[in-house]
Parts: sequence; structure tokens; C-alpha cells
Amino acid sequence: MERIRFSFARKKPLAYISHLDIMRLFLRALRRSALPVAYSQGYNPHPRLTLALPLPLGVTAAEELGEIVFAEVVGPEKFINILSLQLPGALELLHAVSADPEQPALAAKVCAARYRVYFSRGSDVTGNEKLLEQALEYLMAKEEIILEKKSKKKKTININVRPYIYEAVIIKKEDKPLELRLLLKAGSSGGVSPFFVIEQLTSVIGSALFNDHDWHVHREKLYADHNGTLQPLSERM
Repeated sequence: MERIRFSFARKKPLAYISHLDIMRLFLRALRRSALPVAYSQGYNPHPRLTLALPLPLGVTAAEELGEIVFAEVVGPEKFINILSLQLPGALELLHAVSADPEQPALAAKVCAARYRVYFSRGSDVTGNEKLLEQALEYLMAKEEIILEKKSKKKKTININVRPYIYEAVIIKKEDKPLELRLLLKAGSSGGVSPFFVIEQLTSVIGSALFNDHDWHVHREKLYADHNGTLQPLSERM
């Protein structure tokens, strides 16, 4: 038996398929590859494949992480070489390592995610950079940013997600589109979506400056907590 952890990139052609469909895509590719995937025990066995953190719809990614258990030793290099042949080009396997089966799951380690929001050159936001900067400064100065969520019992819960926004900065470079860079809390202990942050900026600036066609969200990296410091999860595989 072998546990392999891997990283992959999701490009624009696959940006608008759901997390469930990404899982199905991997499972179909694994079946075609004939690799010896291990299955869970019990009444309804399923392949032992997990992804560290679901990717929001419409978001591309530079380095997503997943793990899979095989019934036999396969090896990271063979895993990438064989499975890559069965995956679409917009889903690119980047790296793989053999992992200790006793380690906690990757999903349990995720505590933050870094995003880039790219604004197109012709967007109204690009022409109103100062307004965007002021809106972001106003947002980050708030002590509370309330997110309403529904509990399992259909009750409304108000969560202050301001502490979940670790970093939010605007990057301007001469020959590149305007960027909003976000470092946000994520994972099983709670988190905040980049879309919610954009929604809050929209409420300050006005929806006219945030046309959906003018910006794109890209997830760069996932992070784990290592002795109180955020460290790329790919370095803790």
C-alpha cells in the first residue's frame, strides 16, 4: 500500500466546473489509467482520493493539493507519468511525493489560502485605482465584517470574518493588470471566500465598478500552520 500526495494546476478551460466534477474527472482518469487505487472499507467502498480544499467555481489555481492511496506501490514518478496521459491539458499534475500513511490528512492541515484578483486593463476599477485603495483601506480598518450563514437547523448565524482577512493589498505594475492580493483564513475550522471580500468592496464602491467580466480570481497557494507561522502546505507534504 502507498499514499501519494500530489499538486496540480487548474487552468481557465476548467475554471467553471465544480469541486464534485473535479473529483469525478480524477476518478474517471484513474479508472482509465488502471492504477491500483485502494478503496475504503464498509458497506459502500469508495476510492481513497481526497483534495485538500475545494476550489470555488470560476477560480483558477496554480498549486492545488490532493492525496491518494494505492493498494500497491506505484511511485510518484510513475503516478504522474501515467495519470497525466488521462487528464485534460487544463488540469496539469505538477509534483508528487510518497507520504507516511500515519500523517494527518492534507485537508486537516489547511488553515489559509492566497488569492490574486486580476482586473482587466479596460475595467472601470483600473481607471479608479484611488477609489479602490480607499475602499480597501476603509474595509480593513473595520473591527467587524459580518457574514451571515445558515446552520444545519436553518438558523441564521452571524460571524465576524474580519479576523479571517489576514492580508489585502493592491499591486500596481506598469505593464501588468491591476491586482488585489488576498491572504484569507480557510479550511475545516472556518474561513472566508475571496468573492465575499469583493462583495464587501462592491458595497463600498458601488456595483458599477465591479463588472463580473472585468476581473478573475486565481488561487496561488494553500498554507498550513507550523509553530504559529503560515507555511506553504506543499512544503509540508
